[in-house]
Amino acid sequence: MEYFWDFLRPLTEIAAQLDPYVKIIVFLLALGLFIISYLAYTKNKSKRLLFVSAAFAFFAIKWLFKLVDIFISPGLFLADSSENVFELLILASLFIALFRG
Repeated sequence: MEYFWDFLRPLTEIAAQLDPYVKIIVFLLALGLFIISYLAYTKNKSKRLLFVSAAFAFFAIKWLFKLVDIFISPGLFLADSSENVFELLILASLFIALFRG
């Protein structure tokens, strides 16, 4: 039986093969954005930049844990519920930066 979305299966397989590399790139980008935003905060001392830096820090930590989960303890280190806590912290930091900072 064929489904409408079957044409996406080859793309999904390619994405699965590239997954570890993509996770490394996302971690490095998040870490880089954290460093840049933190340096901007040290010059400006804006509360908004502090919370944006915190969001990127949580983002980088989450992806670091995902990398540990891949290379050290495949599937055993970062539970889905733990990842959701990081997402909540990231969103809360961005919310505070936007509306209260």
